[in-house]
Amino acid sequence: MPDLAEPVLANEILDTSPTFVVGIDASGRTMYMNGTMLGALGYTRDEVIGQDYATMFVPVRDHDMLRRIFGDLVSSRGTTYNENRVLTRSGRELLVEWHGRSVYDDDGAFKYFYGVGIDITGQKRVREALYRSQQRLALHFHQAPLGMIEWDIDFRVVDWNPAAESIFGWSREQATGHHGQDLMVPPEIRPYVADIWEQIKQAKGPVRARNQNITKDGRLITCEWTNTSLVDEDGEIVGVASLVSDVTERVKEEAAMREREREQAATIEQLSAPVLDLWDGVLAMPVVGGIDAARAARMTESLLEAIVRSSARFTILDLTGASTMDASIASHLGDMIRATGLIGSECLVSGLGPGMARTLVELDVPLAVRTFGTLRAALRHAIRAARL
Repeated sequence: MPDLAEPVLANEILDTSPTFVVGIDASGRTMYMNGTMLGALGYTRDEVIGQDYATMFVPVRDHDMLRRIFGDLVSSRGTTYNENRVLTRSGRELLVEWHGRSVYDDDGAFKYFYGVGIDITGQKRVREALYRSQQRLALHFHQAPLGMIEWDIDFRVVDWNPAAESIFGWSREQATGHHGQDLMVPPEIRPYVADIWEQIKQAKGPVRARNQNITKDGRLITCEWTNTSLVDEDGEIVGVASLVSDVTERVKEEAAMREREREQAATIEQLSAPVLDLWDGVLAMPVVGGIDAARAARMTESLLEAIVRSSARFTILDLTGASTMDASIASHLGDMIRATGLIGSECLVSGLGPGMARTLVELDVPLAVRTFGTLRAALRHAIRAARL
């Protein structure tokens, strides 16, 4: 009596297999489909047995491809491999990786073929997403305006994008495999760069630096670097990625701006203590804005130097442009008036308005000097007195 347990056991194994299993006869009709495939496609076994496989499960655009596959299976005595789409009841397409084989009777006549398939729809999406990500990364690497360099752990070039070629003059082929110190670092700063390299290998985050580099044609340029160590899944550093930009022109502009600011500061300082030669033996110093201790010292120094240089008999302090008057400013003015008197020049004060005069009275600050409402009046007095 034949043992019926073996085919029953085989069917149970096929039904619970995590792969798709399908048997198709010579006319293209479904003979068998395991539970895994039925569940994925959304059918019962009764609905699929005897149905034309291509019509029920294959998109129309793939019918010609499926016929070629079936033809290969009939003529082949080995296993075939292919990927094709399979339709679910809802119309969704699954991408399945099939391994097919033909079965023959004892006389060598073709009986049917069967396929074992793996649903790779999710894997395909992941592969495609990974491919697109790699493509975008490659485009970014090659089209980025910043130089992008990958180094190995020994500071040798692994990869080098077109922007790096433009900055340093070396092509990717010329740069690959060369040590960074030899390729682009001037001898005088190699110790500094070596120290930066050690910092990069020990740091957990980016290490930034600005230093001079040298190009293929020998030009010295200034570059800004952002360097990040590349770490594998075991936490071991396997290389370094660098972003680099040529900031030579920006550094020159910054230096030029600092020089302009220095010159402007010097000019402003001179203007903050101007001494005007109004007449033979008559000098004037306009006081504009507020006066602090530092400015008062500069004004006094400039005024005394001018008095000595010109042997001025009269010095006019014009307060027309002074912004405020308080005890501190009055004290500074008093110091200047006393200093001019000590070197033989009589000090006159002009432009002292009613508000300032009232403030001086309230503060009880005597200037002990002749005052005039306008610079013209003070100058007229000085000229007359100088003629006597």
